[in-house]
Amino acid sequence: MSRIPPNLLYLTIYNPTLRPGGDVPPDDEDAEEQAHILFYTSKERAVSRDRMLRQVGLAKALISFSDMFNAEDPCNNVHSQTKRMLMVSPEPNFWIHAGVEVAKTPRTPVDKAKGKGKEKNTAEVPVVYDYHESSVYDVALHADIMRGYEKFKLRHGSFASILAALGQEALELQLERFFTVWAWSWNLEDGPEFGEHLGPPLHPLQNYLLPSLDEFSSRLPDEVVAIAVSPPFVIPSSRYTEMTYPSALPNFLLSLLPPPRQPFAPPPPATDDSTLKAQKALPPIPDPETRHPKPDEDSKSFLGMHFDGVKMDMPKWNWPGYLTFGKGGKRPPELFAVTPMNENKDNPSNPPEISTPGVEQTADFEVDRSALEDAMFSERVPMPVEKYADAADEVSMSDTIVPRKEDDSGGGPSPPESLDEPVPSTQAEPPVSEEEPKESTPEPELPVTPKPEPAEFSSTTVHLASPEDPQATKRRRLFYLIRNRVLVALIGLDDSGDRLEPDPSALVPLAAQVATLAAAIDDTMDDEALQSTVDALPSAVKILQPKDRYALSSSQFTIASADFESRSGHLYNARQLLRSSDPDISEVFSRGQNPQHWHVARRGLGTEVGAAADEEVYMEVFRKEASLTDVDNALAGVIRKTQTN
Repeated sequence: MSRIPPNLLYLTIYNPTLRPGGDVPPDDEDAEEQAHILFYTSKERAVSRDRMLRQVGLAKALISFSDMFNAEDPCNNVHSQTKRMLMVSPEPNFWIHAGVEVAKTPRTPVDKAKGKGKEKNTAEVPVVYDYHESSVYDVALHADIMRGYEKFKLRHGSFASILAALGQEALELQLERFFTVWAWSWNLEDGPEFGEHLGPPLHPLQNYLLPSLDEFSSRLPDEVVAIAVSPPFVIPSSRYTEMTYPSALPNFLLSLLPPPRQPFAPPPPATDDSTLKAQKALPPIPDPETRHPKPDEDSKSFLGMHFDGVKMDMPKWNWPGYLTFGKGGKRPPELFAVTPMNENKDNPSNPPEISTPGVEQTADFEVDRSALEDAMFSERVPMPVEKYADAADEVSMSDTIVPRKEDDSGGGPSPPESLDEPVPSTQAEPPVSEEEPKESTPEPELPVTPKPEPAEFSSTTVHLASPEDPQATKRRRLFYLIRNRVLVALIGLDDSGDRLEPDPSALVPLAAQVATLAAAIDDTMDDEALQSTVDALPSAVKILQPKDRYALSSSQFTIASADFESRSGHLYNARQLLRSSDPDISEVFSRGQNPQHWHVARRGLGTEVGAAADEEVYMEVFRKEASLTDVDNALAGVIRKTQTN
């Protein structure tokens, strides 16, 4: 049976501290509960008010019940056989609650009435499903919801700031426009892989690109922060890393880059029916004189007269009294034009003329003089001067209507009567030399260097907050410039948000410097010598054995191996254990059964005093003969490699 993937049942955003506006009876509890709901969307087209209030009320009750045992760690998710309930609080007093149905597979119905004497049950048997609990992971669902919230916060502002500045109605409108589209484009089956939940990836040449970016940042004011992106990598400056900007900002900058141009593919050759039929050889047509009808074949006849093997020359047929335009029943001798084809048919001694490309040919025709006079008189066209010739000469229609042009010199040779006769040349031929002249080779064209595009900033607006108050977002203008798939953005040119439009005269030289920086970053990324240091040729032993994959998360960024892409449930479960309330868990080792691969997770990589404790590393070892000691040594080698780089 087909497997039904996990899907979203409903999504709601509420604030239990909100109060209804206007005059509301004090005993109307439903009105107060409904005032808490800022946004609601459901898989069903129409949901009653009571059902919506019950779903939100159940989430509130679960959170209140968990607060009785641990107020510092409220309830985040509830599992059942068929669905997951997630409660996420991105801001104080604001909750995002989602109901997700896990994947399920319908069972094959069992026919219980197989005996002859048993009556068959005509009622429809309800479908029974087998639910797959491991089809969704709480850590992944929580990360997806927070990523959607950070994207909304970056583009529109925090929930609290919109509510304080514009009111509840404006907040509900913006939530409706954003989260309706986001909720039903949420891919729960084939969503982001595990590495994307850790943060945007750093460029493999980050250590070589960082000096030029920091040198440029040192010439900027203290409030201006620079960052560069090149899909799919991020190149932050040291000043940017010290700030606590959301991870949605680099992803938003990556979305500003246009997609790469696809190479033009020529259209396929035509294979229509006419082309295919033209390529087939037609069968030869048999000679009508030698063809004899078969006994069972009907012979061609008309009124009992057979025409097999009879030649009919239709141009020789005579139609007396017709097509003479009322001039009498006798056909004038010049009425019908005798074509060269008809002449050759009865006179085989006269060979047909062969058409030569580029040579103009004329055909002689017999013209009805009286019909031509009537037609030209009705159009008021003067009659041409008639040329009289001997009886043996034929009158050419082209010579009669359009007279031939004589040569200006008057003594030029007349054109030949036949195409086979050579035309005498009136120009002196140049002397033929023994050495042929050498062909002049054309000079090679110099490549035209395109004009460099003028350096000019593009701008957009984002909402950012200070580290002291993450909910107090302010509208900021972000300036960026794109060169060769490299985007360099400057944050803070609007002087802390007080003035969104800086001085245009100051941006012109700064844009030129940013364009130079983007070109330098692009040249560094294309350096083959630096690429060889990253993509070193492995030894024969490393080629034969499968490679280990790792991903290290530090300061909202990710350093991963080139081929890291995983959806393993071992890594999701390990991350959930590392982020649990128990602070004693720092390492998680797990091993699968088929295949027997190792999965390792560790947090708090810093061993020295003052080192960062929020760093996490995740690793997959694909050597089934490796022991736990080998896996621990491989993990230590990855940590040393990333710390030295």
